[in-house]
Amino acid sequence: MNKNFLIFLLFVFCLTSCSDNIKTLEERIKYQAEKNNTEISTVDVKKTALYLSSWSKEDFYQEDIDKFVAGDKENFPENIEILFAGSSSIRFWSSLEEDMNPLKVLNRGFGGAHIAHVNYHFNEVIKPYTPQAIVFFCGTNDIAALKTPEETIDDFEIFLTKVRNNLPNTHVFVIGIKPSVARDYLREEELNYNNTILEMSQKDKLLTFVDVWEPMLTEDGKPNPDLFVEDGLHMNEKGYVIWTRLVRESLGQYFNL
Repeated sequence: MNKNFLIFLLFVFCLTSCSDNIKTLEERIKYQAEKNNTEISTVDVKKTALYLSSWSKEDFYQEDIDKFVAGDKENFPENIEILFAGSSSIRFWSSLEEDMNPLKVLNRGFGGAHIAHVNYHFNEVIKPYTPQAIVFFCGTNDIAALKTPEETIDDFEIFLTKVRNNLPNTHVFVIGIKPSVARDYLREEELNYNNTILEMSQKDKLLTFVDVWEPMLTEDGKPNPDLFVEDGLHMNEKGYVIWTRLVRESLGQYFNL
């Protein structure tokens, strides 16, 4: 077959695939807007779909990963006991080493990662450190990018398989999605994800679910704004105090704390 014709076919396939992806996102955006009684223009639907499509690309955070790799070449972190991995709530955990003392920990949270981003960069941000345990927080951005809970779980299962194949004795602690003010409209989807991870952990001795949902609610069952910075999404010091307590309780069953 003519080489130029093959290139043309690949080009057409890419256009069709990308177009289908955008159409799917547009439908999901419209559904979410209708579900939350929000009006959104056709132009904004298309703009949002294009952004979400770009955000979901596996190499979206390549620059962040390159910095980790460069730092490791200069000074590789040895004898890591607990690797903290995932998205921005891990990345912004500035008091992590102090909070987890005396355990030797490493923070490899990056950007506003989806689970697929972590999977894509697994060999760079997970595998090299051979930790005894991984504390993992990711998934909220996947759902915010309008992946379904089922699609998000599929990506988590890929992550877990990578851990089992490369780090077979490593225990995975999953911090459940937190109830944030900014994403309260996704409560149903987030709880669906959390409940599935909980069910998985009940069948897997090397998987533990750390439930942070109820402790981060007000008495009337709403996300507690006192635990968040101005954006209503990322936690302040009070939020991390809750996370520290709950994560240490879970880790304490397997490590001396």
